[in-house]
Amino acid sequence: MRAAQEAFSSKGYSATGVREITAAAGVNASLVSRYFGSKEKLFEAALSQLLDVRLLTQHPREDFGVSLVQTFSADYGERVNPLPMMVLATADAGARAIADRLLRKLVMAPLAQWFDLPNAEERAARLVLLASGFFVYRLSYPLDSWKGDLAPASRKWLENCFQSIIDDEN
Repeated sequence: MRAAQEAFSSKGYSATGVREITAAAGVNASLVSRYFGSKEKLFEAALSQLLDVRLLTQHPREDFGVSLVQTFSADYGERVNPLPMMVLATADAGARAIADRLLRKLVMAPLAQWFDLPNAEERAARLVLLASGFFVYRLSYPLDSWKGDLAPASRKWLENCFQSIIDDEN
């Protein structure tokens, strides 16, 4: 699974072959057919494993912005970030449809339920949009001013933006 996640996150769905993934994993290519049935199903399983809404909902509401930015600013460690995998999936209609369906099912719907506030679906969309933008410019197109530790003013702005999603009455 890890080999698939890394390959799909670095090369995209279209440019990644099953043999390449299985070679990186050190397993026989026939195992993909046996356990997943297809490259699409392997992609779906790999992305499903990465989309964990608890990374967003584990933070206390009263200091949500501070806590979330602290988590986002930390080293991602061994975990593969799902955003590059999703962005690169847009080049293939089938993979894009899978990514869209999984995002809605595994992130947006549970996040809207967690908000349990007026305009919960809109709040979930704001949060995903802001977090996605953060990671696009942190990982894929790193802006010089957002590399490494965030400047205090940028950090405070981002914390306030995330907190406003919770606190805003609209």
